[in-house]
Amino acid sequence: MEECTPTSSTSAIASKPLAMEGTPDAPQRRTSRLKRQVKRRLKRLVDIILCRGRPSDPPAPSEASSTTATSENPPQLSLTLPLSTTITLSPTPSPILRKVEHQIQAQERRIQNAGLPVNNLPPELLAEVFAIVCFSPIDATNTARRTRTTPLTLAKICSHWRHVILSTPHLWSWVLIRLYESKYPKQLDLIKDWIGRTAPNQPLTIELSFEDEDVWKDKPPHELIKYLLSQSHRWHSIDLTLPEACYNEIKAFNAEYPILTNIALQPLLSDAHVSQAERKRLDVFENVPQLSQLRLNGYYLDDCLVPWSQLQELVLQHVYIDECFFALNQTINLVSCTLSTMLLNDCNRPVAKRYLPLPRLESLRMQGASGKDQGMLVQHLVVPSLSEFVLSSLDASVAFDDIPGMVTRSGCLLRVFELNGLDLSEAPLVDLLRDLPTIETLRIAPNSSDMSNLFLEVLCDNGAATGAASASQPQQGQTAEGDVSPVSPAPTTAHVGPFLPNLQHLEYDGDASFDEETLMRMIKLRCEREQGGGGMTGSAAFLRNMDVLKMSVQNKSYSAECMGVLERLGQVG
Repeated sequence: MEECTPTSSTSAIASKPLAMEGTPDAPQRRTSRLKRQVKRRLKRLVDIILCRGRPSDPPAPSEASSTTATSENPPQLSLTLPLSTTITLSPTPSPILRKVEHQIQAQERRIQNAGLPVNNLPPELLAEVFAIVCFSPIDATNTARRTRTTPLTLAKICSHWRHVILSTPHLWSWVLIRLYESKYPKQLDLIKDWIGRTAPNQPLTIELSFEDEDVWKDKPPHELIKYLLSQSHRWHSIDLTLPEACYNEIKAFNAEYPILTNIALQPLLSDAHVSQAERKRLDVFENVPQLSQLRLNGYYLDDCLVPWSQLQELVLQHVYIDECFFALNQTINLVSCTLSTMLLNDCNRPVAKRYLPLPRLESLRMQGASGKDQGMLVQHLVVPSLSEFVLSSLDASVAFDDIPGMVTRSGCLLRVFELNGLDLSEAPLVDLLRDLPTIETLRIAPNSSDMSNLFLEVLCDNGAATGAASASQPQQGQTAEGDVSPVSPAPTTAHVGPFLPNLQHLEYDGDASFDEETLMRMIKLRCEREQGGGGMTGSAAFLRNMDVLKMSVQNKSYSAECMGVLERLGQVG
């Protein structure tokens, strides 16, 4: 018996672990449930990747309701998957599980995006859509530059767009740079990467502007300028806010610009707010063989060395009247000219008035200054090809007397005439328009005064001339004071015949005091006549129908019938 006692005791002790293995305790049950949950998650991920949808068998209620754990003894599981990935599960999701969830959600979004019509376009066509969005013209303002759509913005939308954008080099050929002092080092690296995504021979369009311009006056971005100059052989169009502190560096680089056709420049505000004697001469783009378009904002033009005679399009901002004479005297090949924000000559700058022949000029826009200065320039223009003329200033009516003389002297056929921001005086306007019978498009947007029945009634008249030429027109042999060349005389009698017989497009934007009856009568006679004159006799039968009539009147309301007619006529085409 004594020998059997230790044997039986040993057997009991040895068999105890075997009994525990066959009866799992509570932690083991929780581990088994967690294993099943992991398997279900992985199966769901595989189903989504293979586009088979979600599993159809939901978890058993007993499994879903018995997964609680105490804070003292949280369950832990270390599971080795076939892909040799170890996942540790706990009541708080681990980074691995969060990554799996993010992958599942990303795949769901990809499946959803794949069904959108835009993503069914061929990649080449989608790239062209992106190019239209990124390369569309914008206003030359800081707000517009900040909100412009770039390839970086579009690449954040989805992985498909990102793949198309990164594989399309020409989308990166428009380089938009707005420098911030705090971000400058990172921006420099980004710009190098941006240009590096373009094809080696891809022409570049570069826009450079600055946030907090005062900061950059004494420490200009030399590294960026040098890098951009290293790509100057690819510059096709540039729009630069250029610190004067960079001029010497640009000249020393001896860059060449073989394909550069368009230049737009403006200085830092801190550079512009000094006298002309303190300004540096702009002489860094003197040799640009293909240059045809130039915009200068805030420069003294007699300090600018540019190939004036090559230019076909010219935009000048913040210039005096004497600078206009200086520039136009050298740009004999101009096709389009915009003189924006002409400055009042309140500092008595001497004006060297001279004869200005511009044989190819087709479009002329003048805004700002005074009607007197504008009239002075108009008196000296000979523009035989001019077809579009836009005039804008509060007292633009002062220049009215000089316009018929320019048209007669030049022998041009003026087809588009636009008046903006003026204090409207209808009688002088009517007299002016009687001498411009070739006008087909007329746009009027007064500053404050309104339009009365007078103008509409003249549009309805039978063609009798009621106006007379201004007595201030120069007579035969008369010249303007200080002229280098004589100015041909203006007509001394008003045009006889229908008022604006070729008018097809009329736009008015402003207040009005004309009544609805007069407006509808004008519409019936000028816009809704039957072919052959609509019953009108004499010279009025040769009036052309107006195809477009836009009346944007803020201070009046019209009947539903009148509004319907105006809405129909306002549709271009």
